[in-house]
Amino acid sequence: MEVYDINSNQITNAAFLGTVGLDWQFSGVGNFSRMPGETDLMMRNTNTGGLEVYDIANNQITGAAFLGTIGLDWRFAGIAPAHAPGASDLVLRNVNSGAFEAYDIANNQITGAAALGSVGDWQLGGFAVDPPTGSMGSSDSSTSQLVQAMAGFGGGSGAADGLNTAPLGAETSQQPSLTTPQHA
Repeated sequence: MEVYDINSNQITNAAFLGTVGLDWQFSGVGNFSRMPGETDLMMRNTNTGGLEVYDIANNQITGAAFLGTIGLDWRFAGIAPAHAPGASDLVLRNVNSGAFEAYDIANNQITGAAALGSVGDWQLGGFAVDPPTGSMGSSDSSTSQLVQAMAGFGGGSGAADGLNTAPLGAETSQQPSLTTPQHA
C-alpha cells in the first residue's frame, strides 16, 4: 500500500505503508478512531468478510484494529455520517435484498448497527456530506428541497409516492416543481 499526498492537483509526497494480502479489498477511508487529524483506512477480507481498520497519521500506519466479520452477501456501499454529524460510519448493502445497513464506528470499534431499509433495483450514487454550516448549501433552498424529496422515496420499489415523471425530451413546462413537503 502506498499513500500519495496531493496538493493543487499535484503529487507532493509518497510513502509506502506496507503490504497486505491480495484477499484484502479497499472499503473506504474515514476517521474511525476519532483521533484529530487522522485518516483511517478500512479493508475487508474477500474470503471471510473480516473488517480491519488501519490508523494512519503522518503517512504512517500507527495502529490497526479488527472490527469483526460481516456476511459476504453484504457489500461496501460507502462511508457516511450515519449516527452523528462528522462521524465515519460504514454502510453496506445486501446484494440479494437491496437492504442497507449502517455500522456506527467509534474508537476503532463497531458501536452499533441500524437497518436503513432497501431501495429495490436502484443503484447507489453516493452519500451527501454533512453541510459545514448547517445550511443545505444554496441560498434558494433548492438543495434542501431536493434532499427532502429524495428522503421521501418510499416503498419497496424505490419509486417516490406520487412522483410525476416525464420521458427525456418531453415537454416539461406543465410538470410540477419540487416544493417543500407539507406535513400534517
